[in-house]
Amino acid sequence: MALLKIKDFNPNYTEIFGNNNLIDFSVYSDINNEKIATIKDILVDEDDGSFRYLVINLGLWIFGKQVLLPIGRSRIDFAQKRVYAKGLTKEQVESLPEFSEELRIDDDYEERVRAGYRSGVTASDPIYTVDPLGNPVPPTVPYGPMALGQVASLSVPHTDERTIHIPESANPPFDRETYKYENDPSLYEINEKDHPSLRSYSERLARSRNRTRRD
Repeated sequence: MALLKIKDFNPNYTEIFGNNNLIDFSVYSDINNEKIATIKDILVDEDDGSFRYLVINLGLWIFGKQVLLPIGRSRIDFAQKRVYAKGLTKEQVESLPEFSEELRIDDDYEERVRAGYRSGVTASDPIYTVDPLGNPVPPTVPYGPMALGQVASLSVPHTDERTIHIPESANPPFDRETYKYENDPSLYEINEKDHPSLRSYSERLARSRNRTRRD
């Protein structure tokens, strides 16, 4: 799961984006519509050019700190040259590991980033249930560590359902050998509504790079 800066993946990436180059777009909180950062770079999958993270500089919001924003936690407005960070709070950003140009991004670093975004409950999170005795029902999820406070949905055959936070002990361990980005669709999945044309850009980046290599 090696990552490359977009210019290292394809030096001609600006020709693919045209006027829609995301770098230098402003980043806004979708909570209060406040400008919080600027996009400084894009990290893509080394194999196929899939967009994984936006490198954002938090400027005066948290002076000088750069962090990674998983692409699935963004909403892109090309017309306004803005990216909205979904549900991102200052407290959450403060807990995220810092990004720097010299940093070697390995599996452990990425998992620290993911844990920072998994923490906390949002209105869109589904429900986690307990059995009639109040014991947590082990969540049935495709895969992935679940930080304290995150919730998963499970239907159980009883009427005495309550909502609780998942205990930390319920979190399955991170396995770098089996983990895939698809395990965390809320962090990495892109769709045409929130990321117009982004899948097309990714495919064109890969095709252009492959042509250059053949030439």
